[in-house]
Amino acid sequence: MERKSRSSRTQDDGSAEEFGLWKQICTSLLKLEGIQKEEETVISSINKIQLSVDIEQGITSLIYQKLKDNYKRGIELTSSEQKTIQDIIEKISVLVALRDNEQDQKRKKRKSEIESNSRANGHHIFEKGTTVAARQPKEKDKSEEWILAVVLQYYADKNKYQVEDVDQDDYGEKQRYMLSPRYVIPVLSSEAAKSSPEIPAQQDVLALYPGTTCFYKATVIAPPSKVI
Repeated sequence: MERKSRSSRTQDDGSAEEFGLWKQICTSLLKLEGIQKEEETVISSINKIQLSVDIEQGITSLIYQKLKDNYKRGIELTSSEQKTIQDIIEKISVLVALRDNEQDQKRKKRKSEIESNSRANGHHIFEKGTTVAARQPKEKDKSEEWILAVVLQYYADKNKYQVEDVDQDDYGEKQRYMLSPRYVIPVLSSEAAKSSPEIPAQQDVLALYPGTTCFYKATVIAPPSKVI
């Protein structure tokens, strides 16, 4: 028989604990419902006894004893109700904490898987502030557009970058986009470009329009060392 992995056993144990807590909460809720119904009965009984009292004759010893017994029972029920409610609140708090921990573990696992896949695919995660060429979400009847942008954040759970256009729109705002890694390409600084290998001729590239923040697709005719 194949043994379960430690993570699987942990997950099963966690689920069993959650289920056990939920059953206890349901049992306590039924108990609370019973207490509250009995409280209603006691209150109704007290009201009936009080209405039956003849003001001129006063309270007889029998009525006094009945009221005393009902008030005593009412106090006991109130105390039991408070304890039961507190018990339910505590159990729900534990259940919520278990659920949050489970979701946190899932997020961490998802993040780890994405980062592992990124490394396996040669995808280096760009840091905040990295200048990049970013492909804007394609709009209907519009050609593909790449813009100069800056990385704001990488969301591992979604495997997407949030980038911000370096240029302002007509309203003075800088647009932000959520893009997959395939649509985000790092742009080397002037200093880094000097020491980087030359791009060979016939290589397809994204080139920046002079004086703009927009890119266009181009083909290298000749590297700098071959330009006269």
